[in-house]
Amino acid sequence: MTRNILVTGGNGFIGSHLVDRLASQPGTSVTVFDIYPRLYGPLPAHTNFIQGNLNDIGSIRKALVDFNIKLVYHTAWANIPESAQKNVIADLETNVIPTVHLLDACCEVGIKRFIFLSSGGGVYGIPNKIPIPESHPTNPINAYGVTKLTIEKYLGMYEHLYGLENIILRPSVPYGPRQNPHRRQGVVSAFIYNALMKRPVIIWGNGKDIIRDFFYIDDLVEALIQVQEIPAGSEAVYNLGGSTPYSLDDIVRIVQDVLGIAIEVRQESPRAFDVPHLVLDISHAMNVLRWSPKTSVENGVARTANWIKENIIKEGY
Repeated sequence: MTRNILVTGGNGFIGSHLVDRLASQPGTSVTVFDIYPRLYGPLPAHTNFIQGNLNDIGSIRKALVDFNIKLVYHTAWANIPESAQKNVIADLETNVIPTVHLLDACCEVGIKRFIFLSSGGGVYGIPNKIPIPESHPTNPINAYGVTKLTIEKYLGMYEHLYGLENIILRPSVPYGPRQNPHRRQGVVSAFIYNALMKRPVIIWGNGKDIIRDFFYIDDLVEALIQVQEIPAGSEAVYNLGGSTPYSLDDIVRIVQDVLGIAIEVRQESPRAFDVPHLVLDISHAMNVLRWSPKTSVENGVARTANWIKENIIKEGY
């Protein structure tokens, strides 16, 4: 029996990797709903693509019905922390309202399971303990975290009122191929690109104090695949991250060592919406999903650098 899955934002950095993995599973039919076409490479064979906006509830409802969707992965998100903070109203209009439209459509057509890619880096705020467990208070300090947490709360309401099962994943900082190195998010890819182009890298604040548990995109996708069949509900919230914390200075050093290129670092004033030290406790995902990150940062940097050389620099993006 074919399993029909919809991935919102399925042409983006995370979504495209997820779509590739899902499409490789026997008996799985994948439909991508995205406002943009895929930028890097073609969609997998036999993958459906609906180009549309989640604000168009008729369009999303039609996609759910026409392709007999049973499971939805919601990876679409219009902003990064910096842009969300600059225009809070736009962040609400482009993320919260469209997601509520999507939830309404799912309930109307009888979708039973909804997997949401939230943010481990955004929803907790300033941690009172490290590593941060899922039970940690959620007090986000930026608009990006507030809107991600808002959707988590809506999911709880929709499950209670309408029986829409949900699973929430809170990733730390994924990186890897297809991550746009020109955006002001994704320091690993940005550092690699700038190093290859002999340009300086920018660090906001002290590079020793900004600490994250970076992890490779394939490891994140593996967790996304693992959650398809697990029980949903109030306990189905999972932190995902790397097994080792790294400072930004560590990442600069690793990129230098892997590429053999000296990097010039420019330091700018810290940003108030950045949490300085953020490392997630991933033991819940390890125990329930039997998941753990496998790719070393050194290996991930090398693989990302090879992709950037072939697909960004060589192609002139």
